[in-house]
Amino acid sequence: MAKQIVRYSTEDQENQENKKGLHRSWSHLPPELLCLVSSYVLAGDFTTFRVICKSWRSSTSFPRPAVSTLTDSPWSLSPCLMSVGSHKCTFFHPAYQKHDACEIDIPELLDARIRFSKYGWLLLTGFGYDNFSVFFFNPFTKEKVELPNYTDRESFITMSFSSPPTSSDCFVIGICRWDDFGFIKRGEKRWTSHSIIKRPDFTPSTYCNPILHKGLCYCLGENGELGVFDPNDNPSNWIIYHNDKIPIIQDKLDSVHRSYLVESDEGKLLAIFMVEEGDTKTPIHVFELPKLQVNKTMMKPRKIVCRIVRSLGNRILYISFGGSFLEPVAPRGLGNKIYLPIIKDKKNIYYSLRTGKYHSIFDDYSTKNIHDVEEPRNCCWIQGGPKLTLNKDFEW
Repeated sequence: MAKQIVRYSTEDQENQENKKGLHRSWSHLPPELLCLVSSYVLAGDFTTFRVICKSWRSSTSFPRPAVSTLTDSPWSLSPCLMSVGSHKCTFFHPAYQKHDACEIDIPELLDARIRFSKYGWLLLTGFGYDNFSVFFFNPFTKEKVELPNYTDRESFITMSFSSPPTSSDCFVIGICRWDDFGFIKRGEKRWTSHSIIKRPDFTPSTYCNPILHKGLCYCLGENGELGVFDPNDNPSNWIIYHNDKIPIIQDKLDSVHRSYLVESDEGKLLAIFMVEEGDTKTPIHVFELPKLQVNKTMMKPRKIVCRIVRSLGNRILYISFGGSFLEPVAPRGLGNKIYLPIIKDKKNIYYSLRTGKYHSIFDDYSTKNIHDVEEPRNCCWIQGGPKLTLNKDFEW
C-alpha cells in the first residue's frame, strides 16, 4: 500500500510553531520584556520578581531606556517627588525599586520656582526680585498657561489655587506679607490686591500654603490656630479658631518647624505639625479639623475640637511646601504612611504612624530621628491628573 503523503501549507506550519511557542516556559520571555515588566512592580514585590528564576533575576540588571516624559509609567501612576534644579528636573518615585531617580529636561521650568501643585498642574513664579511672571505648567502634557504678571513690589510668600486652570471657576491666591494678598480669577486681566486686618492673637505660619476650600481661605497659625478669611471681602478679617487638642503638643509648639494643611477625601481638612527632633516621642502630629460653620459677622476667636488622627487606614499622606495631598492606595499594607520631601541614598523616606519611626520601603532603614538625609530644593509632590488637551484658542 502506498504511503500517504501529508503536505502542510505555510499557514499550517506557522500555526504549529505558534502552538509550540505558547507552551514555552515563562523563563524564556525576552529580557527586554521582563525589564519593562519589572519597572512596574512595586518595591515589596520586586524581591519576589527577582527570585522567580535566573532569567528574571538577570533581567532586572538591564538598564531601562531613559524616561523622556512623565507619561512613561510608572511615573504617571502615583505621586512622585519632583525637584526643579538649575539644569534638569529630577523625580523620585516612592514605590518603584527600578527607578532610583529620573532626570528629565523640562526647559520651561528651569528658571521658575514651584509654588503649589494640584490636579497634575504646577503653579510657578519666575525667580528674581524683578521677575513677576506667574504661570501654570503641566509636566505630563507640557502645556503652559500664563497668567497676568503680578507687579507688586513684594513677592509672594505662599500661593494656592482652587481648581485646574482649565476650569471656569479657577481662582489663584498669593499672600505677599501677612497683611496683604493678591488674587485673580480666570477671565480677569489683572490681579486684585487686598489687605487683611491684622490680629494680635494670630500669626500665620510662613511655611504652610493656604488652602482654598469652599470659597474661603484657610491658614495655619504658628501656635496651631486656624485662621479663615473670605478673599472676596474688602477689607478681609481673620476668623480665628483655637484647637482644644493642641495643648497635647503645646509644650512642643515652640519647636514646630513645619506645618501643613491638606484636604481629606471626606471634604475635611487635616493639619499636620512636625516638631524638632529631641525628647519628643512623636515627631509628627496629625489632626482632623471639623467642618466649620463660618459666620463672618462674629470676629471673636472661638474654639474647635479637632480629632487626633492615629491611623490613616489604607491611605498615604504626601506633604511638601509646594503641594500636599491624601491618597488611597490599592495594595493592602502600604497605607498609614506620611511621605516627606526628604531623600536618603536617592530613595524616599516616610514616617509610619503605626511605628512612630522613619522608614524606607526598599530596605530595613528604621529610625526615630532622621539624619544624613537630603531635602531637594524647589520641590513638591505631584501626581497626574486627567489628560486634557488645550485647544490653541484657549484663554485663561
